[in-house]
Amino acid sequence: MSSIALFAGAVPANYDKYLGPVLFEPYALDLAERLKNEKIEHLLELACGTGRVTRHLVNLIPDKGSLTATDLNPGMLEIAKEKLTDEKIKWSIADAQSLPFEDEQFDHIICQFGVMFFPDKEKSFREAARVLKPGGKYIFNTWEAVEKNPRIDTMWKVMYEVFANESPDFFEKGPHSFHNRVEIEQMLLNAGFKNIRIESVSKTSKYNEPDDLIRGFAEGSPLNNYLREKEEKVQADFKRRLHEALSEQEAVFGNTVPCLALVVEATK
Repeated sequence: MSSIALFAGAVPANYDKYLGPVLFEPYALDLAERLKNEKIEHLLELACGTGRVTRHLVNLIPDKGSLTATDLNPGMLEIAKEKLTDEKIKWSIADAQSLPFEDEQFDHIICQFGVMFFPDKEKSFREAARVLKPGGKYIFNTWEAVEKNPRIDTMWKVMYEVFANESPDFFEKGPHSFHNRVEIEQMLLNAGFKNIRIESVSKTSKYNEPDDLIRGFAEGSPLNNYLREKEEKVQADFKRRLHEALSEQEAVFGNTVPCLALVVEATK
């Protein structure tokens, strides 16, 4: 598994606790809302993580239906399974680039902030098209450029300020790496999708303390693996600088986190 997508040890729990409510819950609700008027019997979720979207999707599933929730990371799935025990959910460790499902098995597919971590995105789109029934929708979201997400951009700049040329390329190759609309549309067309719609969606959430956001960033993402290799003093200095930068911004943003993402809908 690529280091940019490595969520191991305590990272999944911190990801869910600190980043989940602030960055992911608003968009989870948005994705579920887009399916509420669709005919659903068997739904597939890719890169379900800690179940942030799953818990909303399962409410859309009829009694005889199913929600197959997949992720490549066992640690993330364990957190999700601890929180959600609905019998309509089928959990599966699965690679989105090589899905272990039959052709035309699902009515629709949902993926929350996972596509950018797939090494071969077009291959993953072809797999999604393969397992979708004709007329089924693939709905996913992906973060816009980091500079369009100002609180995250601030933390990124602090990282480069502190670590300079030794800074990890987590953002560039990870969460904020897939936002070119032309590229996204062309890959989907190549995979056999049509009626492609790409929408900018802004959400604003709140944190209780700057340290919550800092802990999520430093201990709830693959950045944690990088920081653990540094001396404790270096880690402490980095978190102190993050706290200063975020606190300085509160004159503009208060305790809010304005976010911008792309939501993509495509039909087989």
